[in-house]
Amino acid sequence: MMDMDTFQQKWAEQDRKLDVSIRLNRQLLMASNMTYVQSPLRRFAFFQMLEALAGVAVAMMTGQFIYAHWHEPRFVLPAVALHIWVIANVAASVRQAVMAVQIDYAKPIAVIQKQLESLRVLRISVIRWDLLTGQIVWWVPFMIVAFKSFWGVDAYRVFGETFLTVNMLFGLALIPLAIWLSRKFGERMGRSVIVKGLVTAIAGYNLNAAIRSLGTVSEFASEN
Repeated sequence: MMDMDTFQQKWAEQDRKLDVSIRLNRQLLMASNMTYVQSPLRRFAFFQMLEALAGVAVAMMTGQFIYAHWHEPRFVLPAVALHIWVIANVAASVRQAVMAVQIDYAKPIAVIQKQLESLRVLRISVIRWDLLTGQIVWWVPFMIVAFKSFWGVDAYRVFGETFLTVNMLFGLALIPLAIWLSRKFGERMGRSVIVKGLVTAIAGYNLNAAIRSLGTVSEFASEN
């Protein structure tokens, strides 16, 4: 018959094995849950790189246009503005993709949450500045370059220089106005359900999915 000391030793050994098993299972479950964070972030990075590649293709086209019309400033200047805007967007897309793939899932959840929040803030900031600076290039420069590139049409002759100049100045005037409105009413608008929904939409489905999944993992870790 087993004495009490031997029984206690075996009981303690079984208790240690059970503890190790529970910890291992918990780690495996955490790792499994973390895949729900990694997968949408991989998709996010993939689509950002696709955007970057599309931007590179557009930048090559605008670069060829600039080279072909180098001695015609009225075509070169809008093309240069469009070219710079596209390159800036390529750089922003690459930066977002790099931030997404560089997240270390072995770090504490709080650190990962901070990295995801930084990525979300960056994306919203990029889109905001896209909308602001896009007022300069989306209308007049793009039209001038597109008309000349694809149809060989001089937009200055079709619409008139006065019309194009007025529209360009209007686009420029919208930038400081939009910044002023954002600073003036930004805090009040930030409390709006509609604005919060818009910000969430701007962040993108994949990034939002990763943030939600990480929140679930964080709750699981807190409960355990």
